[in-house]
Amino acid sequence: MAGDTRRPHPGAIGRWIAALRPPTLLASATSILSGASATSQHLHWGWLGITFLGLGTLQIAANLINDYGDYKKGADGAGRLGPPRVISMGWISPQEIRRAIDYALCIELLFAIPLCFRGGLKVFMLGIVGVCGAVWYTSGSYSLAYYGLGEVAVFLLFGPGSVMGTVLVQTGGTLSVQQVLVPSIMAGLLVSAILVVNNLRDIPTDLKAGKLTIATRIGEDYTRGMYTVMVAAPYLMVILLPDIYVPKGWRFSLLTSPVALIAIHMLYSRDGRALNPCLGATAFLGFLFSLIGMLGNKL
Repeated sequence: MAGDTRRPHPGAIGRWIAALRPPTLLASATSILSGASATSQHLHWGWLGITFLGLGTLQIAANLINDYGDYKKGADGAGRLGPPRVISMGWISPQEIRRAIDYALCIELLFAIPLCFRGGLKVFMLGIVGVCGAVWYTSGSYSLAYYGLGEVAVFLLFGPGSVMGTVLVQTGGTLSVQQVLVPSIMAGLLVSAILVVNNLRDIPTDLKAGKLTIATRIGEDYTRGMYTVMVAAPYLMVILLPDIYVPKGWRFSLLTSPVALIAIHMLYSRDGRALNPCLGATAFLGFLFSLIGMLGNKL
């Protein structure tokens, strides 16, 4: 597939930054920070850092797999509305991306081994599910993103999966469902809301490529409504649920409500390529909400 000559070639380093998509790591940070807030013990910052590196490396591998899978299925054509994809732009060959996927998964394994020893069999099983989700998101004949399961997969992996994994690593293998239930739901909703923006923007091109996301099934108006509910729900949980499920420290996260209102306004007032800044705003909202919640509970 020929590259888009309207965009300049970014150079050797720039093309790999575009492929790895570092800003998306805010999603991993949202989940890790939410998990950190859910443990009643003193935080082990070293293990928290290793957990982030493990999840972040897996997310980078998923980004590369997503780029490769969408290219193979023809979803990243010349009319793409989102940020550039390196294969379709001709910046990196499919073979190079395949090798980069292998390298990323190998690096992820280096972090996964100590995490599994620390957190036990449950962390190992969560890791296996995470790798399967990353691979099957856009790859294979029945890829999750092409059958309207993208938001569900992201919610489960970045919500309950990552939050529980973080708590298990922090505690050395123990887990209280009561502690992780609400933080995992809040993280899952805020991270999957990023995908809702992405899929809203891509409705025209996804329909052409046969990518049947939730957004292509329910249309623009209902997709915007779904986003609003997903962003508002964590705030309502903090306000309405008892302290046994949402400790008082989470109330500081209500300070981020102006950011949420800005993101919602952006979603309703823009279309197509103009929605790209809303992706960043939503990712930043999730990160800020979880960071302030964690600090409120731990300081």
